[in-house]
Amino acid sequence: MQLTVTRELIPLSAPFTITGYTFTDMTVVVVRIAELGASGEGEAAGVYYLGDDADQMCAALESVRRDVEAGIDRASLRRLLPPGGARNALDCALWDLEAKRLRQPVWRIAGLERPRPLLTTYTIPAKDPGAMAEQASGAYAEAKSLKLKLTGELPLDAERVRAVYRARPDAWMGVDANQGFTPDSLNALLPDLIACKVRLLEQPFARGREADLDGIRCPRAWCPRASR
Repeated sequence: MQLTVTRELIPLSAPFTITGYTFTDMTVVVVRIAELGASGEGEAAGVYYLGDDADQMCAALESVRRDVEAGIDRASLRRLLPPGGARNALDCALWDLEAKRLRQPVWRIAGLERPRPLLTTYTIPAKDPGAMAEQASGAYAEAKSLKLKLTGELPLDAERVRAVYRARPDAWMGVDANQGFTPDSLNALLPDLIACKVRLLEQPFARGREADLDGIRCPRAWCPRASR
């Protein structure tokens, strides 16, 4: 096997803001594996708040280059690298290589059913409430499901939720705080989330503070996902 590792810098068409961070571009690590006239490719962007960035992924891949080029499969990869961007990119490349060798789609090799269209959630970054509403009713006018990035700022978050709901009352709506809430700020925001029929709350509290969810009382059913 021959392993090639490269980086690609992908500029975003507009800044993408979440709690404590604004993305203007994304660096992805691309892995290519060539063997016996066939090649497979995979890529990963990592998870920035876990330190799983391009430098870390490239270092992890270089540390196992000799093992990879000696010949590995997807099963042995699990023992070679821990979960993370490096293993993800390499795993995807191995799937792609196998699919090309067998001339079969990956879903069939994996024993899955043929893929079918699924409902896609379109994410709106945190910005001015009017701009978020404009994106929901403009560029995302055909979207059936919307996810709003919130930042734990009150009353701004409440204005964001209300503005998007007024613009798109027909859409399923979830919110993602990216660890930006405290119990007090979430409790203050709850009436607006309920009034605007928000169905999903994602990453409300900081990692390690999942127990704070136990003190949150909501009069309607929803799905509060803790940080991972």
